[in-house]
Amino acid sequence: MRTAFDASTIELVIRVCRRYAMAVAGTALAIWGRQLLQPFVGDECPFSLFYLSVIATAWMAGTGPAVFAIALGTFSAAHFFIAPSSSLYIQDAADLVQLLIFVFVNCVATFLFNRIQRQRSDAEKRSAENERLSQSLREADERKDQFLALLAHELRNPLAPIRSSLALLERKEDSPEVVRRVRDIIQRQARHLVHITDDLLDIARFCRGKVQLQVARMDLRDAIRDAVEMSEDLIRSKSHRFQMLVPNEPAWVDGDHVRLAQLTSNLLNNAAKYTPEGGRIMLQVEVIDHTATIAVSDNGIGIPPTEVSRILEPFMQIDSSRTREYGGLGVGLTIVERLTSLHGGNLSISSRGPGMGSCFTVSLPAAANESTPSAPPPQRAAAPFAGGNEPSDRDAIDVATRPRRILIVEDNVDAAAILGELFESEGYAVTLARDGIEALQEVHRQSADVILLDIGLPGMDGYEIAKRLRRTNVKSRLIALTGWGGDVDHNLSRQAGFDIHLVKPVPFGELLQYVEATTQSAPRGLATGTSPGGDDGYTELTG
Repeated sequence: MRTAFDASTIELVIRVCRRYAMAVAGTALAIWGRQLLQPFVGDECPFSLFYLSVIATAWMAGTGPAVFAIALGTFSAAHFFIAPSSSLYIQDAADLVQLLIFVFVNCVATFLFNRIQRQRSDAEKRSAENERLSQSLREADERKDQFLALLAHELRNPLAPIRSSLALLERKEDSPEVVRRVRDIIQRQARHLVHITDDLLDIARFCRGKVQLQVARMDLRDAIRDAVEMSEDLIRSKSHRFQMLVPNEPAWVDGDHVRLAQLTSNLLNNAAKYTPEGGRIMLQVEVIDHTATIAVSDNGIGIPPTEVSRILEPFMQIDSSRTREYGGLGVGLTIVERLTSLHGGNLSISSRGPGMGSCFTVSLPAAANESTPSAPPPQRAAAPFAGGNEPSDRDAIDVATRPRRILIVEDNVDAAAILGELFESEGYAVTLARDGIEALQEVHRQSADVILLDIGLPGMDGYEIAKRLRRTNVKSRLIALTGWGGDVDHNLSRQAGFDIHLVKPVPFGELLQYVEATTQSAPRGLATGTSPGGDDGYTELTG
């Protein structure tokens, strides 16, 4: 360390000496040249060549050496070329004025040179920065194109079997077997589309810092079991040998049950996807000292050493070829890393190389042991009832309390027609409206117990319709059924007077429960702005 310091100091001293040596050499050349001109000019123009030495020094060596050259030139001219010679004394006022002018002009010239050099340096820096920004923009544009191509590919994959299934259904619509197969295919592919959309929304929320955890003391094993349940279909479809090792005692952590289950499920899905059929996957949970770890290992394709640092970047995949053997958007591990960080933990990745498998380990701060049993896992949505993909307690609801008339406001004709038929099959009287004007006319023509209202409508959006309905004291329960699901959209729905905000797509069984549950309480009290559903009469739900 000392040797390196000494070497750098010596190098710096050498550079400084070289710069000031230029001032000395320039002044010496000026003295020599002026002596050669002495027989021709005599005592006239004693500073002529010293101007050149100062300017040359300022250009080649910088400000400090230039100032040193001014001093050397001043003393040299006074000593050698201004009478009386061999003395610094100046007896003629004209010579003194010339000397002062020499000093002033060269100081100004040195300042201008310094300014020009700074401007040139700043211009070079700006040019380098612009080039870097241009390169970043080109890379971002390339990544955007790659992402759009990837997203289009991933969306076409589930859409293709849906279109093919519908074509088959047109030809064999009377076959119960074909109808069953088409139904199963569409359900599977629709779940896949929803999964892609949820991943994209999660990434957007992480980028905006909008993800908030519902932290509570919990047994990590409960989230692990939910994650295994979510991933078991994919693991089973590829015939993997799956082994899970969890402690017999509770693994207490302070965390979000749903997000920790999502985190673990993403790791399991990633292992299942990148492990060839018939591979081995192990999930191990341990609590050592004050740290709880979740380790998912496999004997899959592994990770090249050069890709380990990049694998957590959004939309980054090891397989970037057009064959797309493994599929996916490449955001699963990014979500894992962000969720781990939000829980105060860290994610480590290890792999011995391509074809040698990999291991992802999530380390979380362990909580103190609890003497009471863990709380049951939270429900999927903050609904005023136990919601699920399909209704399980619908028969227990008093039929007399069901809303009998529903108004569906949707500009997508096919979506509205199918939804209307589904509600009619449940015994509801259904009215359809395609835009805001038609919806308001239908409401004033005959009242509806529940209004399912899309937001993105032609002419008048759903927010404006809801506001007009509330201003006219319409007592119907308003449910926003829309593709807009951001925080701003939820706030706008609340302000407009909606009772529930649902984000498409919502399984019909779940939507039916939402509709039925809205009438289990008294109608919305517009005079006070409150209802049993909450302090402001509004429930945020994401289906």
